[in-house]
Amino acid sequence: MKLDFGEVLGRMWKIGWNHKVLWLWQMLPGLFSIVVMPFMFVLNPAFIMVLPEPWNQYANEEWVALAFVIAMFIFMIPMMLVSVVAQITTTHGAVTVDRGAEKLAFMELFRESLPYFWRVLGLYTIFGGAWMVLWLGFMGFFMLGSMLTFGLASICVMPFFLLLIPVLLMGYSVLQLAQAAIIADVMGTLQAIAHIWKLFRANWLGVVLLMVILYFALSTLSSVFVFPMMFPMMLFPLGLDSQGNFNNLILIFFLILFPLMFALMYIVQGILMAFFQAAWAVAFIRLSRAANTPIALDEKSQETGI
Repeated sequence: MKLDFGEVLGRMWKIGWNHKVLWLWQMLPGLFSIVVMPFMFVLNPAFIMVLPEPWNQYANEEWVALAFVIAMFIFMIPMMLVSVVAQITTTHGAVTVDRGAEKLAFMELFRESLPYFWRVLGLYTIFGGAWMVLWLGFMGFFMLGSMLTFGLASICVMPFFLLLIPVLLMGYSVLQLAQAAIIADVMGTLQAIAHIWKLFRANWLGVVLLMVILYFALSTLSSVFVFPMMFPMMLFPLGLDSQGNFNNLILIFFLILFPLMFALMYIVQGILMAFFQAAWAVAFIRLSRAANTPIALDEKSQETGI
């Protein structure tokens, strides 16, 4: 069974370009983080250190570091929930358009996607937990081997980090297809994982190649826009005076410029991710359609009834 890359990418382009409401949903997590960003700067000990006196003295306070950790943890919860909503609305929109819908409404997508929320959240929890266990196990093996061999094992183990790349590609591909299965075929979380694993085993090469194509293509496009935005960060050291402190003018400049820079980055990322999600929704529908197509029997088989 083969995946038609031309059809998938062509359909992805039509869905993503003609239905820009999907861009807005993918921009939502980034724009949400911008709202919280000032609080992260204010509580970050590394940022407090560069503030003028007497504010930089708070960088050594233990309660500041504790407040920063707590704020980050609290921030991650709504951020994760908003990200899941963005994924299910975008995937649901792409599936709806691929099945014949001509228009998509922002709030209508939200209402129709809510029934899938807990299933997709469970899906991300399962894959995130599995990846964490795999990563912690690998790092534990790496650290234990380094201690037992006085660091010599680290030289031999380092190349094994490259093995995590194909594992990550396969895992993320299965995750995206399982998400589409939950929404397109109204499957349960575990049912979707089992179903997609069967599809993946039958089409693993095409699925992984699709992930590689999408990853490098979208990463290249993202770099074209993001790298110029990083240029103002190179000017940051110019704000240092002779004593290594930042003057007030440069701090105000960067407090305004940084949020604008991140806003542009999130806008570009949101647009590209809308195309990315549309591609996986289309890929799942095509793979499912091909898997359910009955195999034609040859004339001899028809005559014998085999």
